[in-house]
Amino acid sequence: MSGVTIVSGNPRLEAAFVELFGRSGPVRRIWSNQWRDPVEVAMDACAADPELVVTGADVGLEMAELVVPEIDRLFPSVTVLCLMPRLDVATSLLLLRLGARDVLFEGGTRDEFRDAVQPVLDLARSRHQRRDRSVGVVRRRVITVVSPKGGSGKTTVAVNLAVGLARRAPKQVLLVDLDVQFGDCAAALGLRPEYSLVEAVDAVNNDRSALKVFLAGHPSGLGVLAPPEDLVAADDIVQDQIKRTMAAFAEEFPFLVVDTAGGVDRFALAAMEQSTDLLIISTTDVPSIRAVRRQLNVLDEVGFTTQRRTFVLNRANAKVGLSVAEIEAAVGLQATFQIPSTRLIPVSTNEGIPVIERRDGGSLARRFDLIAEYFFPTPDADDRRQRRRGARRRGRR
Repeated sequence: MSGVTIVSGNPRLEAAFVELFGRSGPVRRIWSNQWRDPVEVAMDACAADPELVVTGADVGLEMAELVVPEIDRLFPSVTVLCLMPRLDVATSLLLLRLGARDVLFEGGTRDEFRDAVQPVLDLARSRHQRRDRSVGVVRRRVITVVSPKGGSGKTTVAVNLAVGLARRAPKQVLLVDLDVQFGDCAAALGLRPEYSLVEAVDAVNNDRSALKVFLAGHPSGLGVLAPPEDLVAADDIVQDQIKRTMAAFAEEFPFLVVDTAGGVDRFALAAMEQSTDLLIISTTDVPSIRAVRRQLNVLDEVGFTTQRRTFVLNRANAKVGLSVAEIEAAVGLQATFQIPSTRLIPVSTNEGIPVIERRDGGSLARRFDLIAEYFFPTPDADDRRQRRRGARRRGRR
């Protein structure tokens, strides 16, 4: 997703941007009284991969001079515009040196405001488009895998996606298992982690430099943060700690893949708030389809609308009397990927070898690889997609 993200507690500023610039792209506004550090603000501001981040006048100079350099450091293709209640040379020069593209007065007439902001927005879009066209650029993603029901295949998709990304970008992908009671990502990868989420949460509060110590390493180059063995310890973790921990790891890893428990618990909510993408999993049975539709309605109601939603239909070959088109209509999303039901999936889980790494993975492994390619396309991905489209058109003749 692109568009404009406004960091401000002022809804009138959002309304002004929607009126003046909303037709050319989405406008979202974020604000929280729970922010603890500038990295967290930067992660929230750039979660939807905006072209332009605008800090409102109510943010103030003290906060702006902390947040602006973090956005510039973590998201160099995002343009930052700072609005101030009054302008002076010293303030403008300070924010420009810290990474802001421009500093403007938040006021004046409607036309004056539009004429001042439009050149910055045009430049932001140009920079963003150049970034997207660059070959080999790793786009920072926090991809949370969700489903309202357990047993839908979330862990299978999360594990294979994470390994597929790690094969493209070794040492740049972290798989976070936030199913704190029954998470089994590590087992599905054949790993026995020594540390868990509990130690990582403590380290965020004390010594961030030691964070990677608490990860289990996979031969693919993937890092894995496992849930705790002690369920009582997991109950002591609060939502704000999860947000800070994910923000800290997102500084180190361009890709975070987050597996969640069935439903929407506080851990899933914290992950989704930090996410750029939601990977929504459903099976073909009617209760699962209805539950996904209800979950999407809830996400709309609580404001999780800026994350890119990708629908994966698992066990898509099940003969249940519903076509894929009917399922898509009921859910309200196109099934970007379809995963067939096959004995290979439970076998791979039991053996701790993801399908995408198996010699006998065949077409199923290629399907998981396509999901990884979707989030991190290789230079020849467009050519392959065109060949696949051509093959499908020839097959329909």
